[in-house]
Amino acid sequence: MFLNKREILLVAPFTILPGEKGFNRFTYIAEKLSSKGHKVTLLTSNFKHSDKNFRDKAIIEKIGRSLKYKIVMIEELGYKKNIGIERIQSHKHFSKQLALYLKNSKQKPEVIYCAYPMMDAAFIAGRYAKQYQIPFVMDVQDVWPEAIKNAIPLPEVLVDVLLYPLTVYANKIYSLADYVVGVSKSYVQRVNKVHVNAKSYLPIFIGTDLGVFDSYKDKHVKKDPNEFWITYIGTISYSYDLETVIRAVSILKNKGINNIVFKVFGSGPLQPKFEKLANHLDAPVDFMGHFKYEEMIPYLVSSDIAANAISKGAQQSITNKIGDFLSAGLPVLNSSLNKEFMDMVTVESIGYNYNPGDSVRLAALIEQLYDNNGLRAAFGGNARRLAEEKFDRRHSYRDIYSIIEQANVLRRTIVK
Repeated sequence: MFLNKREILLVAPFTILPGEKGFNRFTYIAEKLSSKGHKVTLLTSNFKHSDKNFRDKAIIEKIGRSLKYKIVMIEELGYKKNIGIERIQSHKHFSKQLALYLKNSKQKPEVIYCAYPMMDAAFIAGRYAKQYQIPFVMDVQDVWPEAIKNAIPLPEVLVDVLLYPLTVYANKIYSLADYVVGVSKSYVQRVNKVHVNAKSYLPIFIGTDLGVFDSYKDKHVKKDPNEFWITYIGTISYSYDLETVIRAVSILKNKGINNIVFKVFGSGPLQPKFEKLANHLDAPVDFMGHFKYEEMIPYLVSSDIAANAISKGAQQSITNKIGDFLSAGLPVLNSSLNKEFMDMVTVESIGYNYNPGDSVRLAALIEQLYDNNGLRAAFGGNARRLAEEKFDRRHSYRDIYSIIEQANVLRRTIVK
């Protein structure tokens, strides 16, 4: 452990702050590093991407007084849709304000730990780090521009051509990293393909803190003992194939299985579309809305199956919801075509893979698990074991802290 305080800047535009709905990687890291004696500043946006609202500065300042680390909010313009000119303008404004903040900072950090995306912010932070010989650790949360391909209604070849300039830009940003952290092997390998000179490449799943998770799991939720819940948590948008799950539970209802319910926790731009589909099919779907993390946990634990419903072509790998599904000890029905996670489902025996769009196959898998308590228990037990071994932040994040602290030491050596 390092006894001297270090100046650490965390740049995380999309983070979730204390008191807000969700459970985020960067506030967790900020808390742990500050508890270890480091002087930590968490720099984020005044705009919440998750619900498209601006943060109340007075409330954040009040919350900040009880924290060991400092929160700095950078101004953003805001936007209503995930894809569009408004979002591009908002992010560019944020990045310009970030550049001004860094330029005017009297005390330079000894290490910068930066989320990717947003792209411009990561580029500005990385360029600043290079200018002042500050070790730059990039944490790849998603691969842009690949992540938005699904939302563009054009042939894939044409989309690749349109996004090519952004791909070149992404590669340039990746090349700034002294250390690469990513939420999956897939993402770390994406960086390594174009940037081979980083000092380390470390895949660390987003995971969850099992101590926190388990402290909420026994809270009572109202559930009809005859109901069988298939549960999805996350954004309701283009990358998530909720349509196939809705059609699958409709198929089962038409077969006479009337007690299977698809529970959807979250919100997003495609919610009206999926609500309309569920109503049209008279499918048993509950759109639960956006819950606080601690409120969502007991519902998840009370569920019978987890739905990792990912659309064809989506670039998601090991998302944050995976840690929660596994922590709840649920069998996972997975439509992600990401090889890393498909292999995990099979090798670790935590559920089944199926192709996105194949509602008939999914209905058959749901029915198989519905009819077999022993199989559900076996998959669920394996899922919980995997959560304890590889997804518990209390243990897995130690490597992140180690990289940050080692980077500080290297910074001091360079300065001398």
